Amino acid sequence: MLYGSECWAVKQQQLHKVNVAEMRMLRWMCGKTRKDRIRNIEIQRQVGVAPIDTKIREGRLR
Repeated sequence: MLYGSECWAVKQQQLHKVNVAEMRMLRWMCGKTRKDRIRNIEIQRQVGVAPIDTKIREGRLR
């Protein structure tokens, strides 16, 4: 999902879309839906991943 993100000039709208796509995938992996009303932070903790904007920033620093 982050292939080539080291050289992306990311706008806020694009970052939001990537975040939405990641959260859909994480919810699918956990077997949860938005109707379960579990916060994104909690889903990320269950799966054990950092927020995607943090991953993009780390990739750009390398």
